Amino acid sequence: MPRKPRSDSAAAAVKAMVDAAKPLPSVPAHVRLRPDDMPFWTGVVRAKTREEWTAADLVVAAQLARCQRDIEVESLALEGEGSVIENARGTVVMNPRHAVLEQLARREMALMRSLRMGGTAVGHDKSDLDKARKLQRQADAVREELADDELLAR
Repeated sequence: MPRKPRSDSAAAAVKAMVDAAKPLPSVPAHVRLRPDDMPFWTGVVRAKTREEWTAADLVVAAQLARCQRDIEVESLALEGEGSVIENARGTVVMNPRHAVLEQLARREMALMRSLRMGGTAVGHDKSDLDKARKLQRQADAVREELADDELLAR
């Protein structure tokens, strides 16, 4: 098996640029995402390099995107309703959305752990992985700049 180039090598930089030219991983056909989940999907799949994604990871990434959108929806609702509400008997109680948000936050953290986001991936040097991810983000940014450049778009 060929050795993976070091993340600070010229070969790694070239590979990151080649990968940046490729589209982001697609949502698996058997997984349903709502249209409002897509910005979260994009954020999740950009958090790792293209080569790190497996088919199973993409399913979990979709679940994470749905969860993050649900957190946003519930947070906005809570903001509008307030932290305390009056129940049917007229008693002031904590808004039940707090419990929903807590449960969603726990699910989000579990899904992130499953995707090895925020921790050390098994079999990888953490600093090298961080460098590779940073290099991929830089290459993606260059790709976006070039796509936005009107001279190059012609």
